[in-house]
Amino acid sequence: MALMKQVAITDKRQVMVEEVPMPAVTRGNVLLKICYSGICGTDLMNYRGDFVWGRSGYPKYPGHELSGIVEAVGEGVDTLKVGDRVVPECTIGCGVCGWCKSGNYSLCQNRLKYSNGGLAERVALPAKAVHILPEGTSLLAGALIEPVAVGCNAALKAENVFGRSAGVIGGGTIGLGALMTLNLLGAAKTFLFDLVEERVALGRKLGATHGINGAMDDPVAAVSDHTSGKGLDVVVVASAGTAKTVGLALELVAAQGVVIIVGLSGGQLSSFDADDLCDKEATIIGSHSSPGIWEQLVACVGAGRYDLEALVSHVIPLDKAAEAFALLDDPKQPTQKVVLEVSKG
Repeated sequence: MALMKQVAITDKRQVMVEEVPMPAVTRGNVLLKICYSGICGTDLMNYRGDFVWGRSGYPKYPGHELSGIVEAVGEGVDTLKVGDRVVPECTIGCGVCGWCKSGNYSLCQNRLKYSNGGLAERVALPAKAVHILPEGTSLLAGALIEPVAVGCNAALKAENVFGRSAGVIGGGTIGLGALMTLNLLGAAKTFLFDLVEERVALGRKLGATHGINGAMDDPVAAVSDHTSGKGLDVVVVASAGTAKTVGLALELVAAQGVVIIVGLSGGQLSSFDADDLCDKEATIIGSHSSPGIWEQLVACVGAGRYDLEALVSHVIPLDKAAEAFALLDDPKQPTQKVVLEVSKG
């Protein structure tokens, strides 16, 4: 039996690289040789014991931000061939329910997930979820498309941002994906809020007209100064959707503005002043995953509209996965996106 390496979280803050059987290639599926695989914020939450996405307890097999090369093609697949450089979606609908037929497959109650196991040498998944990377786009950049797509989807929910003001709370990969999308949509002023100066600086580099370090400056006062007291038309909550960040978003948003929450709270309850929400006639929108935007986003990436490699701070070999998680867990070590290198292709 052929074996492969796969990362497992075996207990709180315990990571091992195990040898497991190679996945089989069935009808409608393809086998990917993984080249790069990013560690998501939800992977880190599970590492810390703050369980998200399913049952609690260990072991857990993390990873869903990846790029790779098609190594084998199952029966009935005619959209991909061996050797294609690709990126896969991680939310895959059943294809037959009402949500899937309307294009909202992230809400499918029977959706498939391969996120148990994306930090590995191989993965098998439905061909319908796989997108070919544009010529000239690196496999490293490809591994950033999934989290950026989540931020992109959140920003698109704002609909009309052209010529308006928008802010993003949280300068992680999803937040910066939202920021770059808001800039592409034509927001006149964009704000990036974070507590880590390196992330604020990266936000400015990626087009934020204002980078606000909340550890040094008052975000509400800064927004008031730059919007003549009006507030922001759009606020995306991309950091953990806790009471603190949701409350800050409602302070920042303008009258009849929109707050979009994409950051997960890890089970923490959020509370806010309902009077403030009503007085402003603000709208709160939840955003989950990235259904229906991948083809357009991949095209934009191929056209150079997104600087994905700028989001990567560390590339670490798969065998050193435990070190990668420990690095992300260390508040004294500022990181952006940590990516595991599985194979150079």
